[in-house]
Amino acid sequence: MSVTRHEATILEDDIVMEFPATPAQRHVWLKTRTRGADPTLNVAARWHIEGSIDLPLLERAWRLLIDRHETLRTRFAERGANLLQLVLSSAPFSVRHVDLRHLPSDRRAEEAERLGREEAATPFLSMAPPLLRITVLQHDDHYGDMLLTTHHLVGDCWSNLLLVKELCEICEAITAGREPALAELPMQFGDYAAWQEAWLAEGGAAASEAYWAHRLDGLADFAVPVDRVPPAVPTKRGDIVGMMVPAETMTRVLAAARDRGATFFAFGLAALTATLNRWTRHPDILVTTQIAGRQELDLEAIAGPFINTIALRTDCAGDPAFADLLDGVLGTVGEALEHGALPFELLQERHPPQDNGRRGALNGVNFQVLNSAFLKDSEAGSFALKGFPSLSPGAKRDLDVYLVERTVGWRVQCEYDPDLFDRESVEWLLHTYVRIMDAAASRPGVRLSELPFAPREVPQAPALVASAAPPVPLAAPVTAAALVADPDGAERLLAIWRDVLRRDVVAPDANFFALGGDSLRAAQLLARAEAGFGKRVGLAQLFRAPTPRGMAALFGIDLVTGAEPSPAPPTDAEDDWQVVPLREEGAGTPIIGINNIGVLHALSQMPGMDRRITCIRMFEPGRPHGIAGLTLEEIASRYLAILRRVQPQGPYILFGACVHGVLAYEIAQQLRHAGETVELLAVANMWHPTYDQRLTFTQRWRMRFSNIAANLAEVRGGQKTWLGFFGTYSLPHRLGLFRAAKRLGLIRAIPPRTGAAAQEDFLMTLMGARNRYVPAQYDGRVVQLTTPDAPSGHGFQPSLGWEGVITGPLSVHKVRHDGVRLPAEDRPATEDVIAAVLAPAGRVATATR
Repeated sequence: MSVTRHEATILEDDIVMEFPATPAQRHVWLKTRTRGADPTLNVAARWHIEGSIDLPLLERAWRLLIDRHETLRTRFAERGANLLQLVLSSAPFSVRHVDLRHLPSDRRAEEAERLGREEAATPFLSMAPPLLRITVLQHDDHYGDMLLTTHHLVGDCWSNLLLVKELCEICEAITAGREPALAELPMQFGDYAAWQEAWLAEGGAAASEAYWAHRLDGLADFAVPVDRVPPAVPTKRGDIVGMMVPAETMTRVLAAARDRGATFFAFGLAALTATLNRWTRHPDILVTTQIAGRQELDLEAIAGPFINTIALRTDCAGDPAFADLLDGVLGTVGEALEHGALPFELLQERHPPQDNGRRGALNGVNFQVLNSAFLKDSEAGSFALKGFPSLSPGAKRDLDVYLVERTVGWRVQCEYDPDLFDRESVEWLLHTYVRIMDAAASRPGVRLSELPFAPREVPQAPALVASAAPPVPLAAPVTAAALVADPDGAERLLAIWRDVLRRDVVAPDANFFALGGDSLRAAQLLARAEAGFGKRVGLAQLFRAPTPRGMAALFGIDLVTGAEPSPAPPTDAEDDWQVVPLREEGAGTPIIGINNIGVLHALSQMPGMDRRITCIRMFEPGRPHGIAGLTLEEIASRYLAILRRVQPQGPYILFGACVHGVLAYEIAQQLRHAGETVELLAVANMWHPTYDQRLTFTQRWRMRFSNIAANLAEVRGGQKTWLGFFGTYSLPHRLGLFRAAKRLGLIRAIPPRTGAAAQEDFLMTLMGARNRYVPAQYDGRVVQLTTPDAPSGHGFQPSLGWEGVITGPLSVHKVRHDGVRLPAEDRPATEDVIAAVLAPAGRVATATR
């Protein structure tokens, strides 16, 4: 592809920044150089415009967006063997306007559809920025279509949605005479590209490269049957076929996925895998899918080609039951996500297609689920943008299968390559897929060979039409009858214990804390028990009776017989729930913990422990916490009043973990300002409130990958569910995916960000106060305990950001996860380190300042 004299002048005079290209961009650039203008590299979307069609306003808003996002002002140039992104100071832009009002009204929609197909399939003939086109098709004075086409060198589907969201805010702001409410971008795509190049050069993807090499080892050139031999010169065409999925089928599928503990994506993928297995008779099935590639929060507001592809390979040998296939798919998806940062283009280089004219297994069949949360309509002041189905710019793969949620229900559609397939063949495939999905939902234990599979022909059944899916009833509140099928009170209680502790068996006299129970699980247990039996038990009662038999007695249940005497004895509602004494005798300086009972309980049980140990708290399920709107200093003052009831005068030893560690830090400050002695402040994973903001982009990415790996290890170890895994990340919550999943009946409840629904509001409120807190210097003795998921290594502060703030003696000790035993962990437990620190001759591995 040539560069004109005018474009060369721009390159020399107007370059403001220079960045390396990513592997994905290099791959796309190579296609443009070897294949010429290629419409399959377009990213096309369209919206209806309802309201005032103000062309000057739209053009002004798009120019502001081009100024805002550097990727839209970027051109590409080769320098030796390297491809560079050259950011220009400006880029010329205008909106193309096509007026259809001269046509008869009944022909306008048809002409708009033709023009839309033409626009989507028109390649970019010049690489001069912006690699973005906007076309407005005006049907009448107050109705039209906006066509948005970007090039894969500078964008992706997420970017298109982001740009339109910001476009609406800009238009609304200009109309209202105010500044657009758009936050300053923390970085640009070029910064990410530079980081990715350094990360790959430093071996950051080594583990993922090893995983994919093993996962794709021996991969055959899997391909589906086609209707004709590929042409010597591909036409680069594409078309889309779709149909509505019957509402009753979706009801069965969503219920089956929920019952199997699977995501809808995993169920749909397993059904597609089964369909491909029956169609191709091949046991080794490979399907690809896309991930946003924006794991870091800072990347979510940036336009650019972040999207990445992962390969999902499934073994169907031995004619497995569909339920077993689904379990395998769940594991495959989880592992692939863990290693999803490796650019897909590097895999393609290692697995080129055979020389038979086909694309190869890595570009054969693709699968995606598009939720309505991604397809929101937007208001823009004097007009609104309403999304409607996109048109194919050209087939990137043999088959792209989508499940798309619309207001009228779920739609299955497939973008296909007309060079390879007849439209009737793709319609047959979609009908077969829906039948197999329905059969698998009705009988998950059915073997793949028993799933319905008709010969490859166009179905003669009447076409399926759109129908509004009836709302799936939301799960009823947890009641005694809903907990388990057996209504016996004793079995219900034991079932709650097993579920909260994630154990197959819990003995009647088993100790909650000895089985790995901690503060979060205690809150879950108490909330579940209250819902199931209609009586509230406090944490202090749980500590005094930390066994199923002890809790049963509080509910008036004989755990041996299961009989429920009436009336049940009271639960001592007047008990001081804010104070939980864990060890009531001892000669040494007492230990007071903030909102943490698990570690302190283990510490209280250690041989030779000669200290009183108490937990103080301001929250219990069923009670208002009363901290909304308070500063962290004000919250600490309230805790201090409780602490004074336990121990009016010092000396003190304080303990807190995570956000509660910061709270303990401020309590220690207030005690010392009052003239009291704080002998030791022991904290676990206590981050300075601004430490994450001070990390470099590379450090945040390293931390994010480490956190994902640690969470996945807990899932594999049974300490966390897949739903709990995804619930800890902010993006699904912000996009409303969990709300949509609950509405559809996929999940019974939205997973809490903090891991415990009963404490969600309290913890989120406390974390908000922590984030606004400015810690003063502290010159007392501090012990910081860090678990394996805390960031470590080059560039990270072992103290987690407290250097220069904690000016007194500070030691950092590495400990294992509380209540979690991971195979690679050889660190001591938190309670062991605290005991050793307090012992006169205590010696533990440490990093001391």
